Amino acid sequence: MGAKPALPRRLGRPDAQASAALDHLILATASRLFTEQGYAATSVEQIAVAAKVGKQTIYRRYATKELLFNAVISELSGVLFNPSAFAVTPSTDPLAALREACQALVDLASKPDAVAIYRVLIAESRRFPGLTEHALNGVSGPFNTIVIHLIGAARQAGQIHCGCDDATLSRVLLGILTGWSLHQALLDQKDVADEAERAAFFASAWSVFLEGALARPRYPQDALKQ
Repeated sequence: MGAKPALPRRLGRPDAQASAALDHLILATASRLFTEQGYAATSVEQIAVAAKVGKQTIYRRYATKELLFNAVISELSGVLFNPSAFAVTPSTDPLAALREACQALVDLASKPDAVAIYRVLIAESRRFPGLTEHALNGVSGPFNTIVIHLIGAARQAGQIHCGCDDATLSRVLLGILTGWSLHQALLDQKDVADEAERAAFFASAWSVFLEGALARPRYPQDALKQ
């Protein structure tokens, strides 16, 4: 009798590309269900069924539902917005870099995926404070650090003369820029989704910020706060 043909050897683990594709599928499915149903109403079992993968496949990657949600937040922020792109040095034009970073933030507020996740965070923050903490530390925190850094660099370059400290000025700036845009997006108002309307708002808000930020301290004691 002739020798039997050798069977193809089974691979114990998927290759890196297949693993990355599977992880993307899990996160995309989880993101959709979290935003449609909310965090509390969504189970890992539901995500596994919708993604057509085994529950243990998810748990091998994310030991808890909270870790899975945190991964969704991190994935979304990486796709929509990369704060490290604006981590410029003071030797460049810090005010121009600050404007670019803030423009990206306003654009982000109009993205449906980002707004949907923000709604989930608002709805679930009291019951699951760890979700908000991750979003603040992992997404907002690094961006705020960059804005404060750029404000300080612009002050050193003589581009900003406002008397308040850099952290306070950062909060004022981000409040001006995101207050209206995020409010409109959360209420599904169409003007913030219109690129021309959004650009006009940003230009006006940035002008208001510059008018205040370029003002020199009125009183000698204010200069001590710089």
